[in-house]
Amino acid sequence: MDERKDSEINSTKYGTTVERKSERELVVTRTFNGPAHIVFDAWTKPELLKRWWAPKSFGVSFLSCEADVRTGGTYRFVFSPLPRSSLCHSLVGTSK
Repeated sequence: MDERKDSEINSTKYGTTVERKSERELVVTRTFNGPAHIVFDAWTKPELLKRWWAPKSFGVSFLSCEADVRTGGTYRFVFSPLPRSSLCHSLVGTSK
């Protein structure tokens, strides 16, 4: 970690905060302007999450998404740089 405090919070004009809890834990909080049921679906249904979570401007292709969003559930997102290559990156974790 860098010299900033572990609990330092950064805000942006979009209502997003980022808090580094430890070397391996980062908490990102964002407020969305939309009906709760639509925002929930966008985060919890893999077919919807793949449509927006990795926009083309990120320079990656969202290859697969598995998510059990219940407390203690796991998730796995797999990305590949554009144009598609044999190199893939995965995000794996546990829902809290």
